[in-house]
Amino acid sequence: MTDDEKIAALFAGPEREADEAFVARIARAVHAEQRLSAARTRAWRRFAIECAASIAIVTAFGIVWRLGAAEVPLTELPVAPAAAAAILLLGLWFGVELRPAATGR
Repeated sequence: MTDDEKIAALFAGPEREADEAFVARIARAVHAEQRLSAARTRAWRRFAIECAASIAIVTAFGIVWRLGAAEVPLTELPVAPAAAAAILLLGLWFGVELRPAATGR
């Protein structure tokens, strides 16, 4: 055995088998991250659809408001309380819907 072979044998790491528990744990972590990413994408897509629907509702309220007579004050319109309540509910819904998104990545 030459000196180089002796040195290589001294510095060589011990032969060991793959750590199956570590490999399984990393595979589970990767799989969980893929599932979370897919769920996050679905949640944002659902949120975008709900925002579009809300915009359509607010636009409909705006059109109804503009179709009313110009000389009638807003408080005397028959749909004013219902429209105000609906807009308040939409605002509360946005607050509830946006809060989980603020805590994500």
